[in-house]
Amino acid sequence: MKSVTFVLCLLVLGAHSLLVFAVDCEIGGHQFKTGEKYTPEGRCLQYTCQAPKQVTALGCPAIASLKPCKMEEDLSKPYPGCCPKFNC
Repeated sequence: MKSVTFVLCLLVLGAHSLLVFAVDCEIGGHQFKTGEKYTPEGRCLQYTCQAPKQVTALGCPAIASLKPCKMEEDLSKPYPGCCPKFNC
């Protein structure tokens, strides 16, 4: 009886650890759970884990200028502050 109880406890603990440490999404080796957002270093975009294995990505809008302006971006800022802007 003790061995059955011990095995049952191991099964319950194993199932619990799968729930606690479960990873829903993975991008470029980064693992995150549903509802979490991830911005990779050196890139100006933001991933969101919508559901297990369902990731959406937001990037910067395409911009253009008719004036001779310099386009600047700051990748040290979090998204969307890192998106390129014109400096005219």
